[in-house]
Amino acid sequence: MKRKGILVVGLLLLGLGLSQVGPFRARLEAAVRDGGTEFARVMLAQDKAQALCTQYRDKLPADLIPTFLAEQKALIKYPASGKLMGDWKNGEKVFTDPKRGNCYACHQGVAEEVAYGTMGPSLLHYGDRGQSEAVVRYTYEKIYNAWAFVPCSLMYRGGVHGLFTPEETADLVAFLLDPESPINRR
Repeated sequence: MKRKGILVVGLLLLGLGLSQVGPFRARLEAAVRDGGTEFARVMLAQDKAQALCTQYRDKLPADLIPTFLAEQKALIKYPASGKLMGDWKNGEKVFTDPKRGNCYACHQGVAEEVAYGTMGPSLLHYGDRGQSEAVVRYTYEKIYNAWAFVPCSLMYRGGVHGLFTPEETADLVAFLLDPESPINRR
């Protein structure tokens, strides 16, 4: 299983065109090398929702969508403290960790860091949205389980798969929304 997981992730890296040298690339390569069987298991597992996405090639029939969204929403766990915005400095660590957030694989974050993927939108100045309760809740839930909003989204379900905890999800929210975060600096 470890070999298969490393091979699949390695092929993904080749597909992303990771020929540029930078600090994120080094962390990503280390994750692939050292991830082990648990990392591969999480990355390759198919639960009921993933099986549906595979079956319908990411285009669920309209009649399945309400139940799918409700089931995905029910998988979202929240921090014991009830606070959906944590420490942005911890959030930055998770955001840049290839074994956990791996956000640079799809998103631009800090302007000085190279984003290796372009599937997701740039997150530069994400904090311009403000910190209303609605923005904080949406951001938290979308990070924890993107499929609760967009069935079969390319954004993986890091919280659902245990790649980060509810508290770390709150830290990621802070990294995106806190005005002091490097993502929001001008």
